Amino acid sequence: MRIGSFNVEKNGKSSTLDKQTQVDVFLYNCCSSNYWNADIVFLCEIHSAQIDNYRKNLAAIYPFYSVYAFTGGYSNAYIVMVKGFEQLQVISQGSLFTLNRDLIAVEAHGVSGYTGYVFLAHFKSGQNGVTKSQLKSCTALGGKWVATGDLNLDYKNVGQLDTAGLAYECWGGLQTQGKGGILDWVLASADVTVKPVDLTGLAHVFDMSGPDHRPILFDVTG
Repeated sequence: MRIGSFNVEKNGKSSTLDKQTQVDVFLYNCCSSNYWNADIVFLCEIHSAQIDNYRKNLAAIYPFYSVYAFTGGYSNAYIVMVKGFEQLQVISQGSLFTLNRDLIAVEAHGVSGYTGYVFLAHFKSGQNGVTKSQLKSCTALGGKWVATGDLNLDYKNVGQLDTAGLAYECWGGLQTQGKGGILDWVLASADVTVKPVDLTGLAHVFDMSGPDHRPILFDVTG
């Protein structure tokens, strides 16, 4: 099963053309069977005033995907897109600890070789105990799972997590956030196989000059 994730940094009608273009390229590639053909697409940090526009527009442009919108304060709404013909159930798990935005769980049943959970969120900023607690709690259901999004914990600090799982970064060591660090990566249970899709050839496109993050794309089986 293929998953794409992008922190779009409050993208909307007032955003720069560069920002809008990067998001459009990511979505088109993810949702095209001739390109990345993702089963799940996650966008976070969408401006609250644009969330309804996002949902309606994406549902019209990509009719083979079910589009879900989740509010999250002033600028932290989510969009989750899943292939409408696959066995994928999208459920909010309620607000993350200390935040007014949710943890999203997608339950997959035999989708391109994967049965288990995918947890999606924009986790708490900062290399602190709250972020680590949120990452730990999101995997409390057990079973096979993958957690991704804007993890907001630098990949180099993954050893500090009190969470059973293996970590994978997707940009060959390149930073994924404009101010530095690898904040967008994947945490998965040990019985899940994760294979990042190499996007380094598009580093000049997703250069953090529009959205201040780079998107990630990866495959999971298990």
